[in-house]
Amino acid sequence: MDFTLYILQCTDGSLYIGHTDDLDCRMEQHGHGLGCRYTAARRPLKLIHAEAFETRYEALTMERKLKGWSRAKKLAYIAGDWSAIGALAKGKHKHQRVREGASTPLVARATLGANGKGPITRQTNQESDA
Repeated sequence: MDFTLYILQCTDGSLYIGHTDDLDCRMEQHGHGLGCRYTAARRPLKLIHAEAFETRYEALTMERKLKGWSRAKKLAYIAGDWSAIGALAKGKHKHQRVREGASTPLVARATLGANGKGPITRQTNQESDA
């Protein structure tokens, strides 16, 4: 039995991600406003992506992963644009992105003084390796 990960575009432009073992039945439920309060208030819905998985666990794992992604990253996934997904995976904050020409990302490390109360000092991977 296949399980399907699906992504719907709601009338307000938002994206809804779910998984099911019967896509036709689930789409009918969504269309009638049943089974999900979020989509019931945002009809009509448009199916913009469907992907088959062998197990429910695999479909659910991908669903949860996608729900944590930004809208831009989800749209890149739907388009199959892996270079954009890679670029969007760098992090939205400066300290999470790879510095141009650097081999490792800038990761802030916080340390306290020996007594646990001193000032917090921050250093990057490059500073700590020196």
